[in-house]
Amino acid sequence: MRSERNYSTSPNGERFVIPSEEESMQEFRRIETLVIAQRSAGREIVVVMGVGFVGIVMATVVADSRDKDGNYGKFVIGMQRPSVRSYWKIPVINRGISPVKSEDPEVDEFIERGVLDRKNLMATHIYDVLSLADVVVVDVQCDYLKEDLDNVRTGHADVMALESSIDIIA
Repeated sequence: MRSERNYSTSPNGERFVIPSEEESMQEFRRIETLVIAQRSAGREIVVVMGVGFVGIVMATVVADSRDKDGNYGKFVIGMQRPSVRSYWKIPVINRGISPVKSEDPEVDEFIERGVLDRKNLMATHIYDVLSLADVVVVDVQCDYLKEDLDNVRTGHADVMALESSIDIIA
């Protein structure tokens, strides 16, 4: 019996197959090899959980940072959960393209440079990359929901994504 594959569709309509468990295991082995090479080059491994507007900018800034001698000292892995809603961001980032539109043109340039030129920035859906990290940065949705437009005291923070991320890290 053939299993049904799930797809994630980008805002421009491109569809991406969400990887199977076997494909995910192969991807993790590929990333482990990359991490070994990056560590031997003296780079620290940084995993940024969430590659939405805040997370992808954080990942690119960290990947673009240099030490006092001008060397790029970080290998950054952006991690996004493999949901139908958001998986598409991973292959788009790995092409060197920003998954979000920014008024700042440097965001697009940083992503392209990190992914395609320096090769010290990538994205994945594999939660196990957390075990490879020296540093984990959590940049997930944590909206403040107001019940009354003019009164912030009647609202609350939606921390479900943050709590889920902490559970995954634990």
